[in-house]
Amino acid sequence: MNRLALIACRRILFLEVEEAATHIAEVSQRTWRYYESGRTQIPGHLAEKIEKLLQYHTVMKDRMSKEADEYRQKGEGRQAVPYYLTFEDYQKETGLDDVIAFRLDQSVKAALYLEDKVVFY
Repeated sequence: MNRLALIACRRILFLEVEEAATHIAEVSQRTWRYYESGRTQIPGHLAEKIEKLLQYHTVMKDRMSKEADEYRQKGEGRQAVPYYLTFEDYQKETGLDDVIAFRLDQSVKAALYLEDKVVFY
């Protein structure tokens, strides 16, 4: 994985630099920025973690897409799903305390919205 792929993957996953550094790589924001600038080589284990997150993103998206399709086939229109603007709202509504899960939730739902499969409430 090169620096541009790392940046793209972080953005696909809706992660801020601080979140990626802290919750994925367990490094400082400065180190993460060095990865993204090309100043420091991206460790293989970090690339593997990112790839696994992207695979999980695909699994989540496929599952939610199938659910939305089934909802629409029943004549219900687009499925309404919650979209949490803040981590605090996500925590309050789901009871989960996982920043990565929050960002994956945002990313997948945004992708499904773009495909006209869901609407937000």
